[in-house]
Amino acid sequence: TTLFRSSIGTLALRKAVCERLKEDMGLDYEPTNIICSSGAKHCLYLALKALINPGDEVIVVEPAWVTYSEIVRMVEGVPVSVLTRETDDFMLTPEELEAAITPKTKCIMLNNPSNPTGMLYYKEELEALAEVCVKHDLYIISDEIYYSLLYDGLTFTSMASLGEEIKKRTILINGVSKTYAMTGWRIGYMAASKEIISVAES
Repeated sequence: TTLFRSSIGTLALRKAVCERLKEDMGLDYEPTNIICSSGAKHCLYLALKALINPGDEVIVVEPAWVTYSEIVRMVEGVPVSVLTRETDDFMLTPEELEAAITPKTKCIMLNNPSNPTGMLYYKEELEALAEVCVKHDLYIISDEIYYSLLYDGLTFTSMASLGEEIKKRTILINGVSKTYAMTGWRIGYMAASKEIISVAES
């Protein structure tokens, strides 16, 4: 049966994703932690489909890629927009995240580096957000597809690299279209716990 499980990506491709995540971000994943799909947008849908029950709330950090809220609605979730401001460099603060959480909140969607603002969360800023997510037992869908498009000596930190407690709550989304300018290849991937992967691939 392993031969025909190509809907989640060939084993060779998933191994290549693991190698890239290890080399670029210091992350340890096995092929069983990876799903490859027809693009990062497809992976976002799979992640939300695996997590969200009808009526669950998903925090969307705004300004955001227009697809985010619509994908949440597609899986019968409720997008909760938290608007960031230019005066704060479009950065979500832990206090703003905390204020948006309700008993129905299931996860937060975070795009780092951000489209459309171009802002980047540093490690310390991610750690502060991660602390809130752990406190409230929230998942993080971390869209990191622009991770290699950094300039002026900036350094990227993956949300999943902040320790095992946050890694098991993080669904990392990435792909080849931005880093390698391979839009036509339609290769996106997600990395997550085996429990989430088992639901997403079903």
